[in-house]
Amino acid sequence: GPPSSSFRLNYSRRRFTDDDLTRLRHELPLKQDNLSYEEVDFSQNEFSSQGLRVVMEVCLRCPKLKVLKLYRNYIDDSGAEGLAELFSSCPNIEEVHLSHNRFTAAGVETLVAAAELARPENMSPLWLRLEQNDVADPDAVYADMQTRLSVCNRPDERYCSVRGCCKKMQVHLPFFSWQRGTRQQPENNKPTAGPAAHVPNNAKVVGPSFRVPRAEANGVPAGLRLPPPPPKANGSGTTTHGTPAWDAMGIGRHKNSGYNSGTDMHAANKNGTAAATGYP
Repeated sequence: GPPSSSFRLNYSRRRFTDDDLTRLRHELPLKQDNLSYEEVDFSQNEFSSQGLRVVMEVCLRCPKLKVLKLYRNYIDDSGAEGLAELFSSCPNIEEVHLSHNRFTAAGVETLVAAAELARPENMSPLWLRLEQNDVADPDAVYADMQTRLSVCNRPDERYCSVRGCCKKMQVHLPFFSWQRGTRQQPENNKPTAGPAAHVPNNAKVVGPSFRVPRAEANGVPAGLRLPPPPPKANGSGTTTHGTPAWDAMGIGRHKNSGYNSGTDMHAANKNGTAAATGYP
């Protein structure tokens, strides 16, 4: 059966192509109309908008869906309409992680407009990760959307989170300025000093990521590596450098994993997953 719990369907990091997903369709629980999954994870695979259709068949059967992870695939603007349908079918969805795909400005606007239209008034803003896509001049694109849509790029990490927006907008686009081809991380997204730059003590290590209670999910995107702690003297008087326990993406331990510490900026998340979180 699927490698999942009753609340999480996990097919991440399988190198699934469009053809693989077509074959996988026969073992997915598509005969049921009311699935219990609150999180669906098909991140870090190799499928395009064509394969996305199979994923959407599952998601549209999950009325309690809160988190959808599709980062690091090859989904482009042709997949935006299917995702837009999901926003109206699952109005309680909280996080959608689409970074490191192939969306352009047109696809981004389709997604933001659909999310705003479907978002209930009393709901927290949708946490929509779309950094590292193919959006040319993202600052200009965001400025234009802001004149017509209820969208916020989370300028204040202290007051904008998965729980609320300081501007009372309905869609959050954190880290949106950091698109493919950007040479360095935007200034306002750099790790800050103090508690926000550290993973809370009660964070739980979960595979290649960690989970953080939502109330504490702010600040640094999981997956960004901070400098190692100062060297500590051991019994012999020499010093040692230990790899930080919260090296979420395992970059130091998996040099051949395909991650690039200069560009990977996405992590998992949900009800506890770091939402600035999440590799998203």
